Amino acid sequence: MMTEFCMKPIGVIHTPFKEMSGMPIQASRSTAFGEIEVFPEYEAGLESIDGLSHLILIYVFHAALNSSELMVKPFLDDKTHGIFATRFYRRPNPIGISIVRLIQRTDLLLKIPGSN
Repeated sequence: MMTEFCMKPIGVIHTPFKEMSGMPIQASRSTAFGEIEVFPEYEAGLESIDGLSHLILIYVFHAALNSSELMVKPFLDDKTHGIFATRFYRRPNPIGISIVRLIQRTDLLLKIPGSN
């Protein structure tokens, strides 16, 4: 049985948000644009990506603390829920997934909007 899994980053997601305050809780609540910078060693993997309308991003919440809390109260709710029934960012494994619209590819940069 696998007890640990390691991932190697293939790029960095850049957004205009540098502080937690003012950061939208979901991309669909923002009109800000962002860019995905793909590292040069993965450039060949971008071949034909221009023909796609959307991308699936799997990422690490690098600034979120790992948490063992299994019951949380989401931002827009007054009830407590199990962590896996929410999109709360403080999780046992601080990973996220989003589907984003691809606007443009320029070399190693992929431009995406905040709202899909």
